[in-house]
Amino acid sequence: MYYAEQYKKYFFTIFNKYASEKDRNRAYTPFFYLRTASFWKLVPKTGKEVELKNTATISGPSEIDELIEYAEFNDVFMNLLRDDASCLSLENYILERLSSHTLKSEATLETDTILEQPLLKETDKRSRNPFVLYLNSLQRLEASNENAIAESQACNPSFSLIQVSHPLSKIILSDLARFEKKHVILTGHAGDGKSTIAVEVYKLLRGISADQPLTNRLKTRENIQETDISIIKDLSERSGAENDQMLQALLDNTARFFIVSNTGTLLKFFCSHASVWGMEEIALEDEVLKAMSHEQGVANLNLGNTQFIVYNLARIDNLSIARQIFERMLAPERWSICANQDCQSACPIYSNVQLIQKNQDKICERIFLAYRRMYEYGTRLTMRQLTEHLAYLITSGLNETDIDELMKKKINPQRSDYMFYNRFFGDNGHYHHKAAQQIQAIREILKQGFGIRTCPTFERRIWHRSLGKQFNLGIDAYEQEFQSLKELGSSSGNDNGPSHAADHARRQVRRMLYFLYDFQKDETNFLCQYLNSPMILRWQCWQLPEAKLDGSERFILEEHIYHVLQEHFTGVRLPEGSTQNDRRLYVTLNRQRNEIRQSAQIVLAQVDWSTSIELNLILVDNILGGQRRDLFLKGLNVLSGANLRLTLPFLDYVVARHFGELGELLQAAYSHRLEQFKSQVQYLARIPDERIMLVRLKTDHTFRRQYYAISNGKLEVSDVM
Repeated sequence: MYYAEQYKKYFFTIFNKYASEKDRNRAYTPFFYLRTASFWKLVPKTGKEVELKNTATISGPSEIDELIEYAEFNDVFMNLLRDDASCLSLENYILERLSSHTLKSEATLETDTILEQPLLKETDKRSRNPFVLYLNSLQRLEASNENAIAESQACNPSFSLIQVSHPLSKIILSDLARFEKKHVILTGHAGDGKSTIAVEVYKLLRGISADQPLTNRLKTRENIQETDISIIKDLSERSGAENDQMLQALLDNTARFFIVSNTGTLLKFFCSHASVWGMEEIALEDEVLKAMSHEQGVANLNLGNTQFIVYNLARIDNLSIARQIFERMLAPERWSICANQDCQSACPIYSNVQLIQKNQDKICERIFLAYRRMYEYGTRLTMRQLTEHLAYLITSGLNETDIDELMKKKINPQRSDYMFYNRFFGDNGHYHHKAAQQIQAIREILKQGFGIRTCPTFERRIWHRSLGKQFNLGIDAYEQEFQSLKELGSSSGNDNGPSHAADHARRQVRRMLYFLYDFQKDETNFLCQYLNSPMILRWQCWQLPEAKLDGSERFILEEHIYHVLQEHFTGVRLPEGSTQNDRRLYVTLNRQRNEIRQSAQIVLAQVDWSTSIELNLILVDNILGGQRRDLFLKGLNVLSGANLRLTLPFLDYVVARHFGELGELLQAAYSHRLEQFKSQVQYLARIPDERIMLVRLKTDHTFRRQYYAISNGKLEVSDVM
């Protein structure tokens, strides 16, 4: 099946016959999102395999044309279509569902006043707790996932139950009010929350309450009559003629625009009109990319006489907002309806909610500590991906039919099967939940290897034959299950090797400990080991308002960092504890191959570490009004101006090297940053041309310096102690 005119024609014909007023005529939506069904497979264009695999959502038909060659049915479905009787039955079923949708939509239109009330106040006898239905609609586990797309939320009264106002909305509104001749661009990845912010700005301009749903979705261009501001909801949905009109208005400064667009579409729009701005396409592309790539997530973009403020959500930390959304999902008023239901004692969802609510501060802290570790290591999840994952943690994708089946069969599943501490990883403690592997957050979490490393100093207390018997989780309702898993995990397996059941039990025990156990101050190393990040808790402490480096911590960190930099700059492995006869940092001419001993090297630059480097925590403001502290190496005296930001991955690497973990590899991106710092040191502290310095690595792993110079036609060699 090709996304071609014939397909669109068939779709439009059916749409016009069965759609309601609120349905949107988008042929590309089912074409792409049917890939979550088992019978529909998308075949990527050559060279687009990885990009299509990593694309969770699309915003327009242009992305279909760019990524997808065609869609195909699987063999089972094709055989069904070839059978006349089966094909007719399927056709009748589809028509029946379409007709039912039309009738339901017409009935809904007659009762619009009901939709003005929050969902939980509706009388719906078919649902014990409608909020569960809403949470499941945020996930892509099944076809009823319409709310996974942000645009559908604008008119949904349930959205206000979890909505958190984004600080950027008021900042954008302020920009539009302050700057009469500047336009605002909001860009980012699909799912970052651009549409939600556009709706918020629209409501602010119109004076509509934030928790009031819109009666209709935003048009592709919304003109605010009270002002000269126009909101362009999505550039990818507009025709070329519409963009030409907007371009003319931009050039003439006859209106101000708030433009929302994915990064690719935005770049394509500007580059395709490079001549209009009087620029070469390459130069214009460079300017737009620089504006979109600014580290703070905001930059000015000036093209001729037209000025823009560019905000890039992909560069803005979204974890604090995601945490507020999760807390709204767990609000007691969302779940009070469950307390008197006949299913509450057997409902895994309610058990999950109760467990989280009773330990909410601790559990939220641990969930978002894991997200933070991913974020600092370069794995940034969009707001849609975070919201989907958090909703899945609560419901496990279960609906009322599933719970009714459990009650009917009188099945009492093991608590851990549906608990968030397993579903965080997309499994029940033993087997992967196949549908959940579609959730991007779970796919990324599984790549992190959380829980693979053990913490021997702590876990000895759990698995030791005598000590382990006295170890308790501290959560009464889950103590018995914890002890059962601990006992199973302590079993020795069978003659053919370790028992898979014992292995799974040990994994679940570690998960329960990570999310639920109250660690004492001297036990928190377990959390660091679990997340494969020795410095994450210390980094988190630096984010507190009164955080600072004390003398001993500064000295220890400087020692470890100096050691790693000296290794990197000389290409020589230096064992921890080796005593240096000076405190100089050398940049040498070397092979950068650790397996080859390079005893003598030419020195390109040298600095006295104690007088040329200072380690500081520096406070950095972000555009949302928040702050974060980062550790910086600041150059002094001869190295003035040479600064290096020390991110969490680098600090983890430094600590790992200190403890002798030679297998640890520094991220490629940070190696590049170190090379830049090395170039700065080499330029600022280079050895004078009239002499050459060599350093020799002695057998005790200390350096010895020698100077070589030509004087009166003679070679002079001198040792420097």
